[in-house]
Amino acid sequence: MFKAYHARSGAAGLSALWLPGGRTLNLSRIGWVAVAVAMGIAVGVATAAQPLVAGLIIVAPLLFVLLLRLDWIPALLMITVFGEAINSGSVTLSRAVGPLAVLAMILGISSHRRIRPNRLGLPLAVIAYSTWAVASVAWTVNPDNSLSIGGTGYSIAQLGLLIALMLPMIMFVRSREDLVRLMRITWLLATVTGLISIAQFLGGGGRSVGVSGDANFFAALQVIALPLGALLVIETRSPRLRLLVLVGVAIGVGSIMTTLSRGGILALATVFVMLSFQPARGFFRTRARKRAFLLVIAVGAGILLAVSYSALSARTSSLFSGGDTGSGRTNLWLAAVTGWHTHEVRGIGFGAFIGQSNQLLLQTPGVNFSAYDLRSTGQYVHNAYLESLVELGIVGAGLFITMLVAMAVSLRTTARDAIAGGQPFISAFARALSLSLAGFAFTSIFLSTETDRTLWVMIGLTIALPRVLLEEQRQHARDQAELRQPTEWAPNVVAPSPS
Repeated sequence: MFKAYHARSGAAGLSALWLPGGRTLNLSRIGWVAVAVAMGIAVGVATAAQPLVAGLIIVAPLLFVLLLRLDWIPALLMITVFGEAINSGSVTLSRAVGPLAVLAMILGISSHRRIRPNRLGLPLAVIAYSTWAVASVAWTVNPDNSLSIGGTGYSIAQLGLLIALMLPMIMFVRSREDLVRLMRITWLLATVTGLISIAQFLGGGGRSVGVSGDANFFAALQVIALPLGALLVIETRSPRLRLLVLVGVAIGVGSIMTTLSRGGILALATVFVMLSFQPARGFFRTRARKRAFLLVIAVGAGILLAVSYSALSARTSSLFSGGDTGSGRTNLWLAAVTGWHTHEVRGIGFGAFIGQSNQLLLQTPGVNFSAYDLRSTGQYVHNAYLESLVELGIVGAGLFITMLVAMAVSLRTTARDAIAGGQPFISAFARALSLSLAGFAFTSIFLSTETDRTLWVMIGLTIALPRVLLEEQRQHARDQAELRQPTEWAPNVVAPSPS
């Protein structure tokens, strides 16, 4: 039979296997290694024979792990954020993990986990925005139910998947250990994908995309990951490990240069300046660590900037004229304004712009077609605020901005409450997430990010943080109460005197 243990976060995990005679076999040291080797061999053999069998071999253990370590679900979701280009046919990694996340939530509810936000402002904003997006089915100009890009049905299905990724963050991020795990996995993914992107660029592959499938979104993701990498540097005690983490962060920053994303580089500069203004004691712990971090980041960015300068310079010169990408973006912005004027309050429907973009471009005065060709599949607005405006009207754009503002307010409040409650790490984590939010808000000027997985993961973390703070304060109070309890001494026994 199996013996389960419960960690401080409340998640169950498999620790030992009982053997005859009262002996136990520690699976954390031996069993999991054997299982991993056996799975590797089985997947290799099955892939050669039948890919479907290989998929079942992979999925079945994942289901088993869900039963044992639900607290690892957020880390799994972070992998889907960085690895969107990983797919099998039309099934992407996030679409495959979505049902697993739903199953995890069902298991979590059965084990007395509940989604109980401590503050209602952000959850209410999310509900209002999602409800308005779904309601746009009633008036959309693209009522396409085929779940193909360009139809409102596709965008609503995508929104449902994003909510399925957000809710486990709220449910399973419950302790300081969960936050540390997320920091580490985010740093690792940013470093590994950064190395991949640098190799892509140096190998002559043009703009690097990591494993996200899009250069601009990959650059934005690396910018958002930077503040969490900075916090991990600060929280790492070993000087050698701290140097390793610093190098990884520098790789992630340098990889942004290889994407040749102008918006990503501008967002990086913005976040870098904001990091430099963070108080040394409140965020970096010491001024020496702050100087070391900023120096390493500047060096890493400088090296990759020098390598990619010629290609980046060519793209920058065509930002607003003379190049397909630059003038194309401004054309799309003009077309979005034209589309908004047709339905100013309610919009043309969630996700409907891409299907109407060519027609709107032809109807818009001032569109420059000298260096821009219409796409047969249409295009996004490449601006989250304008896209919200044209698709969901003034109401939807207001709700989208309200979500971002509610996130910023909640994170600031959590950071302040954590300092007052003697939890500097949670305060620093909230500060780091605020900087990530600033980077996201900036890149959203150049990208359509309403259905970007990164946003919804950050929303889940923002909602979870106040509860994490409350749990840590309760645990600290329990620890202090135990320390204050008087020690029970055995009564003194006086030996009888000899008669």
